[in-house]
Amino acid sequence: MKTRIIAAGLSAVVLLGACGSGSATVEAPVTQSIQLINAADANQLVTDNAASGDFVILDIRTPEEFNAGHIAESVNIDFYESNFADQLDQLDKDKTYFVYCNSGNRSGTAMGTMRQLGFIDVYDLDGGIQAWYSSGFSITQ
Repeated sequence: MKTRIIAAGLSAVVLLGACGSGSATVEAPVTQSIQLINAADANQLVTDNAASGDFVILDIRTPEEFNAGHIAESVNIDFYESNFADQLDQLDKDKTYFVYCNSGNRSGTAMGTMRQLGFIDVYDLDGGIQAWYSSGFSITQ
């Protein structure tokens, strides 16, 4: 009796498995790379990618902070704006982003938002522009 029940159960599993073998396409999950980097590694990242159209330096400080001095070629989106997440969502998520703020607090929070929005490749400057500047790297106005 147990043998018949087991055999019937196995037949059902085989039949159900066969029913699901149509032409369904399964996409591989996209791997996100969101990482914290120090100022020296960030400087090398900027140097290596500055000419690439697929690389964006994103300063998320206030416009006043940005105008006081920023990393060359940076784009400014104010973290404190009520539509900050909407502005991020407008960006091309397939590009590589190097993000910084003043000390690393705002950019650390922004990493969670960028992860949720589906950004693929993001670098967060550990210590913010303070670390960049104290490491001897240049800023522009």
